[in-house]
Amino acid sequence: MTKYLGVISFALIILVICFFTANITQVIDPGVTTFRVLMICGIIISFSFSFLSENGLWRKLALGLSIFAGFVYFIAIELMRIVFQGNGF
Repeated sequence: MTKYLGVISFALIILVICFFTANITQVIDPGVTTFRVLMICGIIISFSFSFLSENGLWRKLALGLSIFAGFVYFIAIELMRIVFQGNGF
């Protein structure tokens, strides 16, 4: 099973990135709570799967994309939410 965790993780993080892009471009409009739960769970599950997978190309790709997507989500969504909510937005 660990042989395929890298591929599964890569596919999952691609789906998370597509969901993020669809939400930013307003193709879909989920609620704020639904968006945050799906993004956080998707990033955590993808990171866990990629960390548990066998060494190889898929692990490196999935782990790198998981970390990148996590940082982008944290900076673009969570930090900006804190900044704008604190200033009366």
